[in-house]
Amino acid sequence: MKDRRYFFKKKNTKKKTQEQNKNNPSVYHYKLGNRKIKLTVQKQEEYKKVNLTSAVFYYSCVFCKKDFDQEAQVCPSCGKPLAKVNLRKCQQCGAKNSPVRESCWVCNCAFPKLEVDTTKEIVTVLILEADGRVYKSTDESLSPDIKKLFSDLVSSKFSKEAMEDWAKRSGLKDEYKKESIKEELGYLKRQHQQQDTIYILVVIGVILGIAFLIYVFWSIFKG
Repeated sequence: MKDRRYFFKKKNTKKKTQEQNKNNPSVYHYKLGNRKIKLTVQKQEEYKKVNLTSAVFYYSCVFCKKDFDQEAQVCPSCGKPLAKVNLRKCQQCGAKNSPVRESCWVCNCAFPKLEVDTTKEIVTVLILEADGRVYKSTDESLSPDIKKLFSDLVSSKFSKEAMEDWAKRSGLKDEYKKESIKEELGYLKRQHQQQDTIYILVVIGVILGIAFLIYVFWSIFKG
């Protein structure tokens, strides 16, 4: 009896471990020179928004003030475009109700049950950790370069080549920034040297002028 319990217990534990492995995200580590990059790939279930049937809504013409239960592009009376109104119109008294109500608030007439369309979708989420920053594929504020990287990783099945291409592009950007900073510092240094040269020439000119005036006054006083 103990052996049979132990057998079933071991089997169930193995099954749970397999289920846990399926739910665990895939983690990729890339080492590119001195840069260590981590990529986490997660599978998430997302449900689309609930779609109510067209019987909930009605269509109204804002020009001739007529309502229609069936979906149409234009009003049959005046030919103007129809507007879809997100209210439930009672078929008995014509009162307008909230789309989630089960009966009319005026005549208490029961509404037919709503048909709900729920679809589940598996979404792949990428989380990139590089250079002390974290990028998530679901973020709306991603740069075009990071979006291209995520697209290349998915299409290449998370190959190292796609990551190397991105590292080269980002590395070139960093080098360009360094060169531009060096050029700006060099320009400021040259400008400062020019100002110092002008200042020294002005000081020398002032000293020579004062010396000349002293010589002139001394000559007049002596003579």
